[in-house]
Amino acid sequence: MRGWQRLLGAVLLGGGVVLGAIAASPVPCPGAFPVIPPTTLQARQQALADLTGLEESCRNRADFFAWQGTLLLLLQHPQEAANALEKALMLDPELAGAQLDYAQALAQLGERDAAKNLTLTVLGRPDIPQTLHDWLANQPGLQGEQGWQTSWTVQSMLGHETNFNSAPSSNLVTLTLLGGNVPVTLSQSMRPEAGFALLNTGAVEGVRQWADSQLTLEADVTDRTSQNHADSNLQWVDGLALWSHRLGEGSAGGQASTTRLWMGGQVLYEENTSKLFVDHPLSWGGLECRYGTGGEYSLRDYPTDPVLNGVYTGMELGMGCQKGESMVTFTGMWGVDQPQNPIRLGGDQSRDDFSVTATHPLGPGMLIVLGQWSRLSDQEAYSPLLGGVTRGIIRRGGRVEYDYPLNPHWTVLGYLDTLSQDSNISLFTVSNQAIYFGLRWAGK
Repeated sequence: MRGWQRLLGAVLLGGGVVLGAIAASPVPCPGAFPVIPPTTLQARQQALADLTGLEESCRNRADFFAWQGTLLLLLQHPQEAANALEKALMLDPELAGAQLDYAQALAQLGERDAAKNLTLTVLGRPDIPQTLHDWLANQPGLQGEQGWQTSWTVQSMLGHETNFNSAPSSNLVTLTLLGGNVPVTLSQSMRPEAGFALLNTGAVEGVRQWADSQLTLEADVTDRTSQNHADSNLQWVDGLALWSHRLGEGSAGGQASTTRLWMGGQVLYEENTSKLFVDHPLSWGGLECRYGTGGEYSLRDYPTDPVLNGVYTGMELGMGCQKGESMVTFTGMWGVDQPQNPIRLGGDQSRDDFSVTATHPLGPGMLIVLGQWSRLSDQEAYSPLLGGVTRGIIRRGGRVEYDYPLNPHWTVLGYLDTLSQDSNISLFTVSNQAIYFGLRWAGK
């Protein structure tokens, strides 16, 4: 009987050893981990719980520790997140996403200098998407004082337009005279001119940080030249200075800008604008967004016809959201353009302007879609010669562009542009379609 007991004990002991060995074997490491984290608190907690028991089998996987660190960071555990992300970067120092998460964890732990230096390292990498680079470059107070960071682009495009001189769509204008309405045929110089043109643009940007403040300077010059329509050749210059300062998670600041437009060698338009704004981050449906509001004051001058000069005051609301490399921006503006000279036709002009811009990766390149809608309404009758009515204008515009990068410096691009302006006075009904293709050269 004791022999059977010893045999049974040996069997049970052996089984216990086998079961213990099975229980101690690590859970296999998954083939891959998600890239985009869950958007809800419960889902994030569950995703972190799903990683329990994988530390041993995934000990050589940088993506495991990067994913673990991301979840811990989103769940407000910066110290544990920093530990996991440090392990990820030890295994793969080139993980840009882990570098940014690690920088955020360090910032939350109070190590702001280390966070800024790490973010600058990511910002200087040539392989990060341009949208991510631009987003990082505009984060208030993140980089610290590092001197001027500059970038530039030179672009040359060949294309065709249907209305170089922004002429009325109709060849006839009806004048209201004492004897009745009289149709008048516009001269040839007042009719749309179509043809090919060369469009060249040069732009430069400089950014500098001081603690939680940032100064951005931008300037660009554009020249549109057509040999067959020299009187409609355009040149314009834009300059901008933007100052922003971090306020909590958001920022506030001011902007000053200037624009000059030449046609046929004459200055047609000058605009000097100042703005004040505040903005704030917002997480919404898995998107990283910023929303803000501001006020604008602008002097708008027409040197060849000073009676058109006006002073614009208005307000602006905007919101931009990003997910991965995709981004959408909405802007709305409401304001009034008051005449500097009381004899300006139409008197005060109320203006409403709305725009949307969307960018999305398509193949190896980037698809860009822009849309604009604006309305202008005069407060007084425009002219007794044009029916004595109050002028109204609706303007619609759109562009579809595709940018195909050849390497970090050279990009092939093309766009299709359309403009339609309707008015109850035919003299202000205008349309134009344009298509351009060319090359862009960029550097830092």
